[in-house]
Amino acid sequence: MACLTLALLAAGLSGAEAKGSGAQGADAIDAPRISQQEFKKLFTANNVVIVDTRNVDSFGESHMPGALLLPLEGKPTWPDAYEKNVAILLKTRKPVVVYCA
Repeated sequence: MACLTLALLAAGLSGAEAKGSGAQGADAIDAPRISQQEFKKLFTANNVVIVDTRNVDSFGESHMPGALLLPLEGKPTWPDAYEKNVAILLKTRKPVVVYCA
């Protein structure tokens, strides 16, 4: 992956809580970006949940090991087929890293 953007979401942080950190909108989350080096530390320690927001075809071609597929494609919701992945995200205490490229 030539271009990789990583955003770190704190587990259990609701949109309302994040709003005070400079995000705009009721559901916005101001997620900090992390470096590839920081990500490697989390990944090596198995202390991260990885979310791939690309489309199904791109995910099928390649993805990070253990990544959860949650293709947003500019939509505010997702199909019921992804509720299992959403449930994992809601329950985790690990940091969540989201990537889209």
